[in-house]
Amino acid sequence: MKIVVYTHSDVDWVWEPWLTQTAKFFGRAVPKVVFLDEGAVFDSQYKAITYDDTIPYNQRVTSCLKQMDDEDIIIFHHEDMFLYEEPDYDMLKTYEELVKSGEVDLIKLLRNGDGLVEYDRKLHLYYNQPQYGFAIQPTMIKVKTLKRIYRDVPGDTIWEFEANAQKEVTKWGLTNLCIYDGASKRGGQHWDSYTYPYVATAVVKGEWNTKEYFRELQDIGVCGV
Repeated sequence: MKIVVYTHSDVDWVWEPWLTQTAKFFGRAVPKVVFLDEGAVFDSQYKAITYDDTIPYNQRVTSCLKQMDDEDIIIFHHEDMFLYEEPDYDMLKTYEELVKSGEVDLIKLLRNGDGLVEYDRKLHLYYNQPQYGFAIQPTMIKVKTLKRIYRDVPGDTIWEFEANAQKEVTKWGLTNLCIYDGASKRGGQHWDSYTYPYVATAVVKGEWNTKEYFRELQDIGVCGV
């Protein structure tokens, strides 16, 4: 399994907590990849794959995914969705095997929305609601599946892409799951995840999301919190 993060140098002020938290919980043993704009410099522990930032968001990600192995299993992130507590490594390994085997196409690592339908209660896995075919949140997935989503769903901006993907990917018949392990609801859209406890999201309108994650950001030591 590889950790993959999409980012841009415009938000390099978010990189420190991302790097610190990812190193803390995944160390050097887990391969890490960053998608970032040409000319930007990230951490040397990451394999850097650059994109042309004059092209639309979905094309940027697609161009980077083309440089990875289709069969790689990744957790795909954006830079302000970092861990604040230790994940359940054993459960993540189980999820990796499900995706690797093709039994499951993608697993979003927390719950969003009501009306869950059980897939495997012991594994805390549930089918996503139809309107959430794909979302901009940490997701375990094969590169070839993510490549198809970014290639075939239009979206000049991240938000336009997500709105289109939520509707379009549902039509494809993918085994599309999310985690719900009994954690509490956070804000109006998400539930926390004991399995993969991350901030979703740390930045809102260019500012740290202290409304929903003040304690977690304070514990991490984010400047200004």
